[in-house]
Amino acid sequence: MKYAIWNNKGGVGKSFLCFTLATEYAKKHPQKKVVVIDMCPQANVSEIILGGNGGGAEKIQSLIEAQISDGFSRTIGGYFDARIRSPHQQTGSELSYAIKPSESNEKIPQNISLIAGDPSLELQIQTVNAIATQTLPDGAWANVHSWIKDLQKAIENHCSGRKLVFFIDCNPSFSSYTEQAILAADRLIVPCTPDGSSARAIGNLARLVYGYRAPQRYTEGSFHSKARQANMAIPKIHLVLLNKASAFSSQPAKAFQAMLNQVKKRFKGFCEDPTTQSVGVIEKGRNIDDIFRDMPDAHTVAVASSSSGLPLYELQPGSHKLPDGTKTMINKDPLNRYKQAISGIVNNL
Repeated sequence: MKYAIWNNKGGVGKSFLCFTLATEYAKKHPQKKVVVIDMCPQANVSEIILGGNGGGAEKIQSLIEAQISDGFSRTIGGYFDARIRSPHQQTGSELSYAIKPSESNEKIPQNISLIAGDPSLELQIQTVNAIATQTLPDGAWANVHSWIKDLQKAIENHCSGRKLVFFIDCNPSFSSYTEQAILAADRLIVPCTPDGSSARAIGNLARLVYGYRAPQRYTEGSFHSKARQANMAIPKIHLVLLNKASAFSSQPAKAFQAMLNQVKKRFKGFCEDPTTQSVGVIEKGRNIDDIFRDMPDAHTVAVASSSSGLPLYELQPGSHKLPDGTKTMINKDPLNRYKQAISGIVNNL
């Protein structure tokens, strides 16, 4: 199974959720291979996995500087450089870009592999777009938008006989590398926060991915239209995580709940619209209400976990020392609430 974590809005907790879901899933399913693909130029999830703030960033830089056999960086940016040279067929070096993060961060489960993020994605985007819009060869757009799928296939072939699960951390912007990431997924996990901009972002997601009420003048060249023309499957929405809800007496605070209800209303609106029902936004037979999950605000839990590269299940209540020497306190109740929420989501994957 392949999951992409995406919303057309920043600051909704995508990278931390990707890290937490991937490590929790790997811990619960040691017989499976879990692959994290970092498709965000900021490389936040890679930094966390490789040791947290500071140390993780240094390891990403070393991967950028370390050249593999074809002379490219051992990151997603290096892979894109290789595909720019060979845009319409696999290079044969796909496996070289997957690393074992437990060698850098011993707290990471050994059944996790990582395709590390790279800021170069932003620099490569114009070249990638130019290749995708070429009229020859036929299917250039589909070939370019299959680069991440090709990477997955190479890993799957290498791990033949072992079940694989992919978690793809996506950038908020709907660039072509984000389009590739979404097309490489079977299911979409959409984190939202309780604010007006998150509610508005629902409409953006609906238009960009599923063509919902998109202006007619843009239809022909849209991602949705091109994907359908190329017979490339668009992922179903599997979960909408109503993230960072403040709690009062173990329940979401009233003001936050009101905004979360608005987010839910907008999702239901486009899922139930006849134009998107024909496409199939969620899996057949699934009730729309089943896709929503409340997520408590991680607060200090997220800071302690991401700064040190510690998976959620490794965190314990009490005092924690951050990499810069600052001490912070993790309280038992918020930690347990967040652990229970993540465990429930992983059980639903």
